[in-house]
Amino acid sequence: MSNGLTYIKSKDKCIYCGKLDTKLSDEHIVPESLGGVHIIRKASCPECATITSRFEMNVARGLWGDARTAFNAPTKHPKERKKIISTHISQGTKEIEVPAIEYPAGFIFYRMGIPGLLQKLPKDRDISASWTMDVIDDDKRRDDFFKKYSSYPVLKFKHVPQDFGRMLIKIGYGHILTILEPEDFNPLCLPYILGKEQNVSYIVGEQTKNVAPIPSLGYSLTAKGFVISENRLLLIAIIRLYANTHSPEYEVVVGDVLGFENITRILKKIS
Repeated sequence: MSNGLTYIKSKDKCIYCGKLDTKLSDEHIVPESLGGVHIIRKASCPECATITSRFEMNVARGLWGDARTAFNAPTKHPKERKKIISTHISQGTKEIEVPAIEYPAGFIFYRMGIPGLLQKLPKDRDISASWTMDVIDDDKRRDDFFKKYSSYPVLKFKHVPQDFGRMLIKIGYGHILTILEPEDFNPLCLPYILGKEQNVSYIVGEQTKNVAPIPSLGYSLTAKGFVISENRLLLIAIIRLYANTHSPEYEVVVGDVLGFENITRILKKIS
């Protein structure tokens, strides 16, 4: 995907529910709160925008709120950003107030296995209970905090694996739409984005473990086709957020393409 602010032409309908005769808003593929700069013009109806913004907010504020504050991540309301973060130190129950620029907040990432679909598991087999959490933080800030307070802070965050998975699915779908048109494929991901299907682990998983940081790169989005038979191709988006850290690389099965001729045509577009 290109670097810098990029606009993608409107699909002339809501990319989630397909509504035509309604007001459509621009859609950031990666949420704006996470530094997203790739935007699909006139892509989301008000109802679908409400759905996606809710789970995006749960990740941005609930899971990563203190970390985004500490590292001055993008926000629509900079004047409302906290300058002080209250935290408990790990030895005892004492609460202290720490300047945000000193707080060694960690970004919580979920470590996953292979998506259930790629493991040929049943659609209702939820494997998200096996997901673990990994904290990615600033080593120097953590060491400086310990030197000053003789302890480490107790990190506060909201556990939102379902919303995190839905956010990844939404990002993956948006990325595929920068390459293909909606009519090019069957979007298996839409019921999960809209909350009609709950088992996000069926189409979301981890692509590569222990990926090296890429300096100065906010995020990375790529796509690939996975041929499972001569008549079926799976479209997979590869997503890495905060790529300048030791963040995981995720994969989302966005949709499928049926028929040999259609597969050949779509693979040419992807390449």
